[in-house]
Amino acid sequence: MTGSHSLPAAGSSQQTQQSTSALSSKTIVIKLGTSSIISEETQLPKIAILSSLVETCHKLRSLGHKVVIVCSGAIGMGRIRMHITEKPKSLGERQALAALGQLRLIALWDSLFGTVGIDVAQVLLTRNDIADRPRYNNARTTLNTLMSPPFNAIPIVNENDTVSVSELRFGDNDTLSAITAGLVDADFLFLCTDVDGLYTGNPRSDPNARRLGVVEDVASARKAVSVATMGSSFGTGGMQTKLIAAELATAAGVATVIINGEHPENMIKVVAKGVPSVSSESAGPRMDSLASSVSSLASEEKELIGYPPLDAPAHTIFLPKPNPLSSRKWSILHALHPAGALIIDEGAFKRIARTDSGGRLLPAGVVGVEGNWERMQAIRLVVRRRILKSVPHSSGLEQGAPLTNSVPIARSLGQYLLRNDSDGTKTPPVIDSLRKDTTSSLSNSPSAADVAADTTTTQTATVDDSAEEDWEWQLVEVGRALANYTSIESERIKGLKSSQISSTLGYADSEYVTDQVALHTLSLPDPHTSS
Repeated sequence: MTGSHSLPAAGSSQQTQQSTSALSSKTIVIKLGTSSIISEETQLPKIAILSSLVETCHKLRSLGHKVVIVCSGAIGMGRIRMHITEKPKSLGERQALAALGQLRLIALWDSLFGTVGIDVAQVLLTRNDIADRPRYNNARTTLNTLMSPPFNAIPIVNENDTVSVSELRFGDNDTLSAITAGLVDADFLFLCTDVDGLYTGNPRSDPNARRLGVVEDVASARKAVSVATMGSSFGTGGMQTKLIAAELATAAGVATVIINGEHPENMIKVVAKGVPSVSSESAGPRMDSLASSVSSLASEEKELIGYPPLDAPAHTIFLPKPNPLSSRKWSILHALHPAGALIIDEGAFKRIARTDSGGRLLPAGVVGVEGNWERMQAIRLVVRRRILKSVPHSSGLEQGAPLTNSVPIARSLGQYLLRNDSDGTKTPPVIDSLRKDTTSSLSNSPSAADVAADTTTTQTATVDDSAEEDWEWQLVEVGRALANYTSIESERIKGLKSSQISSTLGYADSEYVTDQVALHTLSLPDPHTSS
C-alpha cells in the first residue's frame, strides 16, 4: 500500500518541478548593433565581447531560458573583408558588401557558439517576409521551432541586406528586434549599446545628464531626454530608434532594456531580478516629471527623473504595457504591410471603438476605398470628417515631430505618423495625401461622387450649403484591420447594408468588410480645437 502511494507522489513532485521550470523559463531577444560587434578604431571584430556574449547565452540557456540574437554587421564585415574604410554610398555596393560579409558574420557566430556546444541558425528577413499574415506566421513558426527540441538552437536574425530596398527595409535592426520580440512572444528585449541606458542628455558631454531607471511610458520619457547621438561609422541606429523599438515591444508586452553591450554578462542579473513593479502612488509624480522638458524642471524635480535608479548593473528598463495587445492585433498594427485604406464615417468609428462591437466593420460605414488589396491583407482604417479650413491641422511630418508607436513601420513604408500635441496628448495622424477638398479635389477622383453623395453618413458633414467653401475633408488614421473583401469588392459594396452584399456581388462570404480591427490607443481630436 505504501509503495503504491509513493509512486504518484514522486510523479507529482516531478511534474511540479517541470511546471515551475516552465513558469521560470523566459524568452530573451538580444539585439547587437554593428558598433557592438566591430571596433571602429581597429576595424576588427570585438572577439572578447562576442565571446563574453556567447558565455552569457550559454548561462541563460542553462537556466532554462530561450535566446534569440538580432545582429547587425553584415555590411561592416564586408567592408573589413574588402578593406573599405568609408560607408558605401550606392545600393549596389551595400548589397554586395552584405553578401560578402554575411557569410563571415554567421561563420564567426557558428565558430564561437560551437565552442560551448550550441547550434546557431541563420534567419534573414525583409519586411516583405512578414508583410502578410501567412508569411508572418511562417516566420513565427520557424523561430519557435528552432528554439524548441530537438533543435534547441539560437536563431541569429538579421535583415537580408543583399536584396532589401528602401521601401522594404525595417529601417534599422532596433525595429527588427522589436518585431522579432513580438514574433516569439519574448519576455525581455535587450538593446545593447555603448552607454549604460537612456540618459536625459549625452553623458559624454553633459555632466548633468541623468540616467533613467524604470520607465513606464515611452512618450513621456521621450520628452525628458535628448536622443541626439554622434553614432559611429559602422552603425546606423541611435537612441531615437531604441525608443521606437521600446514603444513597439512594450505594446506587445515585452520588457525592453537598454544596456551597455560591453558587459553582456549583466543581462543575466537583469533577468534574475525580473520586471520591477512600480506602484502608482510612488511612480505618479516621478513619471509626471518626465512630461516636461529637462530644461524647464527645477533642480529638485531633476533628481526625480530616472527614479528608481537601477544599479548593479546600470541599465534602463521600459515596463511592458499592463494590457498588451494580442499577438494577432499587434501584428496587424505593427508588422503587416497595409496595402490600402478604407475610409469610414465617424459613426462607424464610434461603433467599432466600442468594446462590445466585436472589432468588425459593416459596409454601411464605408465611404471610400484607396489602394488595391486582396482578401485577408492588412489595410488602414481612416475616419473621414469635415472641418473648418481655418482649423490648423498637422500631417505629423513636421521637422522634429516626436515619433510614436507606429513610426518605424510608417517611416519605412511611407505611412503617416502619429503626433503629440502641445499639451502632451496623443493625436491620430492626419492623412493629408488622401484629404478631399470639397471645392475642388472631390470632383477629380473616380470615387469622388460617391464620397460626396454620402455626406449624410458623416456626423460632421451637416453644414449649410452657403458655407460649403469654409469646410474641407480631413482624414485621420485610427487603426488597421484585415480585409474580408478585395479592394474592388469593397468599392462595390461600400455604403450598403449587409443584406445587399449578396445581390451586389452575387455572393456574400461575410456580412463585414473587415475582421480583426486593431485601433490605435487614442481618440479622435476635437476638430474645432486648435492644437
